[in-house]
Amino acid sequence: MNLCAIVEAGDPLWQEMLRFLPQHDFHHLAGYVALEAGRRGGQACAFVYRDGEAAFLVPFVQSAVPLTLQPRRIQQADALSPYGYAGPLVNAPGGEEQRSAFVATALARMVELLRERGVCTLFIRFHPLLVPPLGPFQALGTLVLHGETVWVDLRRTPESLWADTRSRFRTYIRQLERDGYKIEMDPTAVCLQQFVTLYHSTMRRVGASPEYFFSAQYFQRMQEALREKFHLAHVRSPAGTIVSSVLFTVCSGIVQYHLSGNNVENEGSNALKLLLHGIQVWAQQQGLDKFHLGGGLGAVQDALFQFKSGFSSLRAPFYSWRMIVDEKVCGILCRQWEKLNREEADSPEGFFPPYRKPSAVYRNLSHRSE
Repeated sequence: MNLCAIVEAGDPLWQEMLRFLPQHDFHHLAGYVALEAGRRGGQACAFVYRDGEAAFLVPFVQSAVPLTLQPRRIQQADALSPYGYAGPLVNAPGGEEQRSAFVATALARMVELLRERGVCTLFIRFHPLLVPPLGPFQALGTLVLHGETVWVDLRRTPESLWADTRSRFRTYIRQLERDGYKIEMDPTAVCLQQFVTLYHSTMRRVGASPEYFFSAQYFQRMQEALREKFHLAHVRSPAGTIVSSVLFTVCSGIVQYHLSGNNVENEGSNALKLLLHGIQVWAQQQGLDKFHLGGGLGAVQDALFQFKSGFSSLRAPFYSWRMIVDEKVCGILCRQWEKLNREEADSPEGFFPPYRKPSAVYRNLSHRSE
């Protein structure tokens, strides 16, 4: 069977394609991409390509370009990854050369279909644990290495994983256990509201940008979309109060640490160490393969990265890929952005697409608020 199409969230082809791509994460599911499309006011789509047993899939959210950037009022759109690691998925027989040739063919067909849909740019975040052959992406667009993420190989022995945990973290974990702090798995999200409260409190405390303040309704819809793949886990204090809470997912053997909230006034910051260790132990008992903790903000080695690196010495590269599908239209939009903002638009290695970059006024206000 040969197939080449851009499908939408309700099309059964999307789910059927994932059967040919057994290694995928929750970011690649139609329900999750539809959730993100609703948040952005866009359309959930995926490019799917099959040639015999070889399969390729890229999910994205297609959104209309703001009319203020379109002086000729040409209906134009762009395509961006949903939040997280919804990178290209490839499953093809043969060696690296054959796989690369298959990906190159798939990408060329994808560009053709995107151009037909009036899409002028494409921005994709790769999944650090599911990296495809990179050569075809470098040849066709701009591939940017942002940094590294942290992951745990759950196929190692429990003793090996414990030894790979930072010694200071082990001390905190043992102390909390002695003090009576308990881990509580919550697979049906009974305590979802408590998680949301802790998460929002944490985002306010760290001065997070507005886009990280996902609503309670968003989390409820995420649970409905992911079903059994959606998990919560908590740490309760000796008094029975939830002091740390984590939203994580389980999909095709991959455990993904997604978001967390902590009460720093009641050992919440240290309780998160206990909780992530507990999720790791639980995941290994379930026979899962990998626990992906992610990286720092923007994949830089900041305090968040240093915290996550306390659980494992393993690292994975995090890439994004930028593709200008229609050079002429992208140029028009960038010039209009420059006219409105009175500064030069970024190159493809910078903010992408360049015409989506927030204005200098907004950036200054955001910086002051932090």
